[in-house]
Amino acid sequence: MSIIANLFLSISVVFNDILLQIPMADTFRSEGKIYVVIGIILILLIGFFLYLWRVDKKLDKLEDEIKNK
Repeated sequence: MSIIANLFLSISVVFNDILLQIPMADTFRSEGKIYVVIGIILILLIGFFLYLWRVDKKLDKLEDEIKNK
């Protein structure tokens, strides 16, 4: 569980550093919308990595089936 927490923390720090350099981020930050943007990006990234993990597991299963034939 601590690995996931560290991943979230490192991703949020990276996005925070990137967003500090973008003028549009100042508007989002002043209106409090920056956290919504970061949250959506994190949700999309997590979903993408979970999808890749599931595809990898399915491919491993198919490779095992081919090897056993």
